[in-house]
This record gives sequence, structure tokens and C-alpha cells, in this order.
Amino acid sequence: MKLVHALIPALLLAAGASTVSAKVLLGVTSPGNFTYTVTNTPAPIAGAATSVTFNASKAGTYVLTYSAECSADNGAATNSGWVHLDIEINGVVQAPTVGSSDAFCSPDNVAGSSGWVRPSISIPVRLVAGANTVRVLGGFAAPVTTGWLGDSALVIHD
Repeated sequence: MKLVHALIPALLLAAGASTVSAKVLLGVTSPGNFTYTVTNTPAPIAGAATSVTFNASKAGTYVLTYSAECSADNGAATNSGWVHLDIEINGVVQAPTVGSSDAFCSPDNVAGSSGWVRPSISIPVRLVAGANTVRVLGGFAAPVTTGWLGDSALVIHD
């Protein structure tokens, strides 16, 4: 009887253990620093390239993750304003990155570029079978006048 009680937890653990793997459709990086002074500026995502086209074998919902070193400059020693992103798939901005109310980073009461962080965002994206194009547009909300996105990585997987 004791053997049965000892085996039950082991069997439950073994039954619950499974191998899960994700297929990466796109994995790109852009080393170096990128600053912009015009909102909705295409940011480098693969080296210097500001857009990447890749293939999906079937239409469906996939996961996109973007991370970058981020800083904001509002020209003053306040924490007002922020840097935001618009992530586009096939020319359509993906929720929740639509518009300027989705802060990616913000200044931290220091004049000049400040608020240095490495944030990331993961969102569901709908891809078509065949060619798909992705872009990341760097934006900012006033009084920020300069955004910084550097050393970025973008991954799309199922």
C-alpha cells in the first residue's frame, strides 16, 4: 500500500510533464543606438533595416516580442511625457500599441535623455500565410522631443 502512495505522485508528475516548444518565424536584432526627433519614425529592427519581410507557413495568431534599450528626453528636469511604439504587421498597427497612450519608457526628472530601461512588449499578432512585413515606429508624447531605442531584439513565434 505504501508503494502505491509513493507511486501516485510520481505518476502524476510524469503525466503532467510534456515537451513544449515554439517555432521561431523571425528573430532579428539591431545593435547600436537610434535616436529620433520626429514621432512615428521607423526604428531599425534588423541591423539598419527598418522593416523585415518573413514567411508564415499558415495564417494564424502568433506572438511578437520586442525589446529595446529606451530613453526619453523632454528637455527639462521633469518626468512628463514618454516614448511609445506603434508595431505594424502588414501595414496595420497592432493593439495595444495603437496611438500614443501606450508608454514604453519615460524620463526620470533629469534634463536630457533619461529614464534608461530595457522594456519589452509581447503581443498577439495575426499573420497571413506567405509573406508578412513587420515595422516598429518610435513615437513620443509631449513634452518629450527625442526618443531613444537601442540594442533592440524582435522575435515572432507560434
